Amino acid sequence: MSTLRNPVLRTWETVLTEHSNSVRTARRLVRTQLNSWSWSGDPVDDLVLITSELVTNAVVHACQGYGEVRLSLQEFGGDCRLEVWDPRGDLQLRRPHPRRFTEGGRGIDLVRQLAFDFGVIARRDAGKRVWVRMLLDPANTPTSQAH
Repeated sequence: MSTLRNPVLRTWETVLTEHSNSVRTARRLVRTQLNSWSWSGDPVDDLVLITSELVTNAVVHACQGYGEVRLSLQEFGGDCRLEVWDPRGDLQLRRPHPRRFTEGGRGIDLVRQLAFDFGVIARRDAGKRVWVRMLLDPANTPTSQAH
């Protein structure tokens, strides 16, 4: 006899201060939340890494004295959406050309490689939301990706 798992929409959100410790806090909170929803493994590790990259970008490049970063998760049947909001709607994500031996400039490319889908919603008067979609359950992978 098979068991049928009824998916439930689960949501979670928090507000982080503009501080370098917010990146570590964001990683911990996202992992803890996903684990509480019974998710673990490589997709969770990837989403935690993505969280680190996006919150770092928000704190370092977008806040600059504006205050806070908002973080949210939505999960439905293993399809998870992470959003990182910052107050600077006038900053677009650029594709810098990282230098060979420098540490910076590779984060957004890493996010693009790890995420199932990725995008930015920017409004000059309402901040910017960078979102990623991760499939936490490989069995639920759609037959064609929207890349």
